[in-house]
Amino acid sequence: MTNSTNRIDPQLDLDKVKKECEELVKKQAKISAGVAVIPITFLDVVIDTALLSKLLPEISVKFGLEAPNHQIDDSQFERYKDRAFEFFGLMATRGIVKKTIQGFGGRIVAKQVTKYIPFGGQIVSATMGYMIFRKIAFDHIEECYQTAKKRQQEQQSNQ
Repeated sequence: MTNSTNRIDPQLDLDKVKKECEELVKKQAKISAGVAVIPITFLDVVIDTALLSKLLPEISVKFGLEAPNHQIDDSQFERYKDRAFEFFGLMATRGIVKKTIQGFGGRIVAKQVTKYIPFGGQIVSATMGYMIFRKIAFDHIEECYQTAKKRQQEQQSNQ
């Protein structure tokens, strides 16, 4: 997350950028949740990966930490790779929880309710997809915000 000059626009309103990024993430997370209800194996993982691979660098650019169309350096690659591993771990957890809830519901819930379990599993999957996507992206926003804020403060103290 470093641009070539390591400088942040001193006029950049970081709180405003943070809110804009959070709104962008919420919109993308809704897409993630919508895809999670489609019963095609790994479709949600593919879509989420594509969305995050575009979204995370875009957030870094908005905070002035990367130039648009900037090549990813080794440290950025490592951070994005760590986020990807976090993402895949959470996606696996989502699948396990979905199956557990479906199994639990199928054994215990009354006959009238069990007919809704597949839909209930989709709701759980969509909710978890939204929350996982949001957490990963919000963590990135917070990291960018803190880095940009620190650089702005350093620049102001050096003037």
